[in-house]
Amino acid sequence: MVGRFRSTSEPDNIYVVLVAELFGGWIPAAVMGPTFVGIGLFIALSLASPVAMIATVAGGLLSAAKLGMMIAFRRRRSPQWGRPEARRWETGYSLVSTGFAATVAVIAAAPFAARDLPLQIVAVGLLFGFCSGIVARASIRPPFAIVAVTTASLPVVAAAVSDGGSAHWVLAATVIIFLCASIESIRHVHRAASRQIAMRLDMSMLARNDPLTGLLNRLGLRETFRDLIAGHSHLPMTAVHCFDLDRFKPVNDRYGHPAGDRLLCLLAERIQAVLRDGDIAARIGGDEFVVVQAAIQHADEADIFARRLARTICAPFELGADSVQIGVSLGYAICPPGRRDLDELLATADDALYRMKRGGGGAARGDRNAAGF
Repeated sequence: MVGRFRSTSEPDNIYVVLVAELFGGWIPAAVMGPTFVGIGLFIALSLASPVAMIATVAGGLLSAAKLGMMIAFRRRRSPQWGRPEARRWETGYSLVSTGFAATVAVIAAAPFAARDLPLQIVAVGLLFGFCSGIVARASIRPPFAIVAVTTASLPVVAAAVSDGGSAHWVLAATVIIFLCASIESIRHVHRAASRQIAMRLDMSMLARNDPLTGLLNRLGLRETFRDLIAGHSHLPMTAVHCFDLDRFKPVNDRYGHPAGDRLLCLLAERIQAVLRDGDIAARIGGDEFVVVQAAIQHADEADIFARRLARTICAPFELGADSVQIGVSLGYAICPPGRRDLDELLATADDALYRMKRGGGGAARGDRNAAGF
């Protein structure tokens, strides 16, 4: 099935970006649809061909459906999506576009069957215009793009050969040559686009993530928090937990910085293990961390999570043959619905953190009024 053609070797993050690029520009689709309908009507009426007329109507409907899909994609609610959703969009796009390629083939082949030379010139122009558009816009999905240009081209080749004559043989050979060149161009464009996207994603990750632990950094925390709020306006309360490590410096002094780095990586794994779907974790300093509880129904949930997080962090770490135990000072702030300013939440949580640190460590809730909530 055409909709199932895809590269399974692409990482998920690259795959979803490539699929999104299919829907990146609506102007070529908006131009191709009316152009096809105009040429199709001209050929169908000139040849008095019911088959060409049916193909023209079908192609117009498919073109409108493709444009509608592109508009719907741009308006989709979810700012973050994964491979399954990308696969659904790709399947719909490929089915509609390959169906449209079949209607192009019918319209382009009709003048050859009727042996109408002037209309054959128009038909070849339509064919090459469609194929050049596929190569330019859809090469990022090679299996679908190759199927589309092949579907549109081979019926014209067969019709030209059956028409006889040296000129038609030359035309058929030219179409085959260009088809082969188009397939190679599609593969080249896909490889180049994949490399560029991979580089872009790597640079984005380096800019938004802590290179040691893999957690978000300050920039990543702000961007992810903003996306979370934008995509989930219905969220009830939000809690922000700020904490830093007690007795971490002696670990570096005694065991060396590589051991300290190892402990931080192990700590990041523990933090991620207690997160729920939608929660956010970030390292914003040497031993300073932030966790955002995306949606809580009651304030007690934040307190329970804070204590669980503290117990998780304070459990012994195995560093080679040694068992190392550290402490934590943690403060958290709860924001009611409709009031989600990250800076205010961080300031309130920080106040509670330093209050607990002065008291010897532990976990405490911040005073919302201190941050102006």
